[in-house]
Amino acid sequence: MRDQVKRFSEAEMIRLAASGVAKVDLMGRRGTTLCTIDEIEAMAAMIVVADVLPGHPADPARQPMFVEAEGSVR
Repeated sequence: MRDQVKRFSEAEMIRLAASGVAKVDLMGRRGTTLCTIDEIEAMAAMIVVADVLPGHPADPARQPMFVEAEGSVR
């Protein structure tokens, strides 16, 4: 049986996103390390809801880029 994905309400999304943004705004790079996974998901959801990104999520230009470290094990 599939695990149910917990979705947050619009109010919860706004609260979590605002909390994450406040941490980064107040503490800079240190604030990014203090954000919870829920706050990061809420910030990403707010970007999607705001329709800030062009195109469709499956577009190759919007795919994450992972830089391979020199001497990494394959």
